[in-house]
Amino acid sequence: MLRTLFMFVVLLIVIVIALVATGVINLRQNSDGGVSLETSDVEVGTTVTNVQVPVVRMEDRQVEVPSVGVEDSNSANAQ
Repeated sequence: MLRTLFMFVVLLIVIVIALVATGVINLRQNSDGGVSLETSDVEVGTTVTNVQVPVVRMEDRQVEVPSVGVEDSNSANAQ
């Protein structure tokens, strides 16, 4: 239980560091020693864009594949 709580706290710290590093959250110290928190506006949506998509074709071919065969020369174990 304690290990799970510790990992959760570490995950939250990593997320906060990532948000500050990418500029989503700005921490600024005021002249009186306080810290102001400024957040950037985030826009979420969709756009139409041309992208290259790989095309997969199915075709039948004859190829050599490995095979394993077992000869039944010993029938002592047969029931």
